[in-house]
Amino acid sequence: MKQPRLVSILLAATLLAGCATHYKADRQPGRDDRVGAVAVNIWHVPGRALICGASALLAGAALTLTLGQVYEDASQIMHGGCAGPWTVEAEEIREAVADR
Repeated sequence: MKQPRLVSILLAATLLAGCATHYKADRQPGRDDRVGAVAVNIWHVPGRALICGASALLAGAALTLTLGQVYEDASQIMHGGCAGPWTVEAEEIREAVADR
């Protein structure tokens, strides 16, 4: 019971440390951007894997139930769940903050 609480506290501290040291003046990613990227990826990557896996199961079920007649729709389901970048980079965080 103590281990999940400790992990939650460490993740919250990492996020707060990244936000507290964030500077808006320059465009180069700093240490705070790298910390933020690591913290985001802790949740983002497994979430993407779950979404991709679920979309694969849904697409497979749709193909099985229709005997392959909805191939295009199944392809769109897979593309929506699995395409795109799987990680967030420090540069992307810096750009998002600098554009505000």
